[in-house]
Amino acid sequence: MERELGMSAPSLAILMSHPSNLDGPLFSKIAASAPFDLTVYYLETDQIAEKVDPELGFSPNWDIPVVSGYRSMLCPRGFIRRVRFLWRECFAGAKYGLVIVPGYNRLDVALLAQFSRRQALGMRLDAVSIYPEPPWKRRLKRMALKQVLRRYAVFHPVGSLTERFLQELGVRSTQMSRFPYAADNGYLSTRAERFRREREGLLAELGIQAGTFVVLGVLKFVPRENPMELLRGFCSFRKRFPDSALILVGTGPLEGEIRECLGAMNLSEAARLVGYARYSDLPQWYGISNVFVHPAAREPWGVSVNEAMACGLPVVASDRVGASHDLVIEGLNGFCYPSGDSEALADCLGKIASRPEQGREMGKWSQRIAHRWSHEESIASLNAMLHKIVGMSSACPASAASST
Repeated sequence: MERELGMSAPSLAILMSHPSNLDGPLFSKIAASAPFDLTVYYLETDQIAEKVDPELGFSPNWDIPVVSGYRSMLCPRGFIRRVRFLWRECFAGAKYGLVIVPGYNRLDVALLAQFSRRQALGMRLDAVSIYPEPPWKRRLKRMALKQVLRRYAVFHPVGSLTERFLQELGVRSTQMSRFPYAADNGYLSTRAERFRREREGLLAELGIQAGTFVVLGVLKFVPRENPMELLRGFCSFRKRFPDSALILVGTGPLEGEIRECLGAMNLSEAARLVGYARYSDLPQWYGISNVFVHPAAREPWGVSVNEAMACGLPVVASDRVGASHDLVIEGLNGFCYPSGDSEALADCLGKIASRPEQGREMGKWSQRIAHRWSHEESIASLNAMLHKIVGMSSACPASAASST
């Protein structure tokens, strides 16, 4: 409405470490339809194509546009040059209605935030500790964070675990507005449905018979994502449900060990390792599967849970996957099991496989729940908080620039 009346739209800057297939489509939608102006700053490199996944050792090479369709700026290389650039662009004055930074772990951003006095700052946060920590470490960390967070006016948690973490640090609920990880639900669901209609033929190409119950894992073959637990759980599950198969989409340093374990478990004929998949290829694997499993031992969120749900799959996830606490509703669209308990994982799979009709209904519930974690919801949340901050700034600039 403001644009239609010729009024200047509120402006938002979002600082990101690097482009991703997750946020790129969201930023394009913001640029096309949101009632505010967006600029995205990428921090880690001025050569986007060089971004290497440190766990895999190669660039994911997204095959969908991730830096087009919206205004973006690439920070220069080098700590000093980057700090000077960001100070001038985002922190020295009040250029934007709000600047959102990526968490509290970056030294360059943290230093700039402490010296900035006029610019209203927000923080998007995903990495909360849902893992055991020594009490002394937990106390020291929280004491330090309380001081760091005082500089920020608003916070954008990705989910409920992060919200509780921030509340424990003294952040008020009125200072929080969710900025969740959300998949491109429409794109994924449409493509997955097309592959679902071709399921029998696609399974035949893999040497899997029609009617087989297919368990899917989309993960990096690294210890953090815990593929071995999925193998152990599937092995136990298959003893009760022999007409089942496992598809693993991914790659990584544990691939050799995974193949050895499959042989030792007599699962070589039941499992398919199909390699790394580009983003546009993922709907095929979601579309031909019956259930998705995320067994990670350490995962702050886990966007593959969003993706699988958008494609209509029930989900089984470990309790160390952040997304499971918000997206997986026990017995409705999936199950959450204690990390490290492969028998519990097998039991969860058995509950879904033993009742095919219920499994399909769980998949429908996954899509309904995923719809509430959409790009549109993210845009609405950002717009509401941005207008709130702009209103506070007009009334009292100091109150908008800091939460204290």
